[in-house]
Amino acid sequence: MRLFFVAALVCLTAAPAAADPPNAQAALVERQGLLQIDARCQVLSGGVRDALEAGAAQARGALLRAGWTSARLNELDSAITRAARERACSDPRVATSAAEARASFEYWSETSVMEFPGWSRSWVARRTVGPNGFRLSQRIEAPERGEFGVRDRNGAQTLSLIMDQTRASSARLIVRDVSRSRAGALDLPTRIAYGLEAGAPAIGAATRTFSSTRTSERRVGAGHQTVFAFPDTAFGALLALDPRESAMLELSSGSVTQRFYIEIGDIGAARAFLTLRPEAD
Repeated sequence: MRLFFVAALVCLTAAPAAADPPNAQAALVERQGLLQIDARCQVLSGGVRDALEAGAAQARGALLRAGWTSARLNELDSAITRAARERACSDPRVATSAAEARASFEYWSETSVMEFPGWSRSWVARRTVGPNGFRLSQRIEAPERGEFGVRDRNGAQTLSLIMDQTRASSARLIVRDVSRSRAGALDLPTRIAYGLEAGAPAIGAATRTFSSTRTSERRVGAGHQTVFAFPDTAFGALLALDPRESAMLELSSGSVTQRFYIEIGDIGAARAFLTLRPEAD
């Protein structure tokens, strides 16, 4: 989809940094611009609108991870709003853009698996149950191998951590409390220097901690795996975080505690992908 005022808006904003992902700025302008027009002209159905909102969030996250500041994004949002207000609902280009958005939505809604990459980790969203029952997951490679995300077991969905080999007797998920603490300095140089740990809650920041239940299951193939299941409220806490942030997992076994990090990334867009279905004609 190529919204008609993209070129003008790109000229109005500062040139993107060399680290900008290809077309992320243009994608945000296209998607957010059509959403602004739809709010006034009602040219989109609910499903297409939801898909555009998810796509705009994904483009916004990509720009933040590329080094854009919130202030710079706010300037771009203001420029998009001004441009959208200048377009009449009867403009033929509005109808063309809406039709292209519907076509893109149909393709997206019929895709079975989609990957949502972040800085160093990706969320994989599956419309059908994947290995170990995951519908939405992120792999953990070191120091122990595991997978974290939303599992679907007999129709019940649970935020879970699965470890292939671990002696841990308990696991806790720790995230920034968005109601009491702002995100820290999540700039690109710090992220490159310190990795996922840089996005974890800062020392002294207000946090929320979610405990888990522990069970053992037979692993697909052979052996056993340990499953830690977290409450439903933990998933909502993840969705509320900045896409540059990290959540922290603490696995404890006696006096030994190991820490793992989950990249928040585009978890919101990945979740939205799973909720979209083709619309009836």
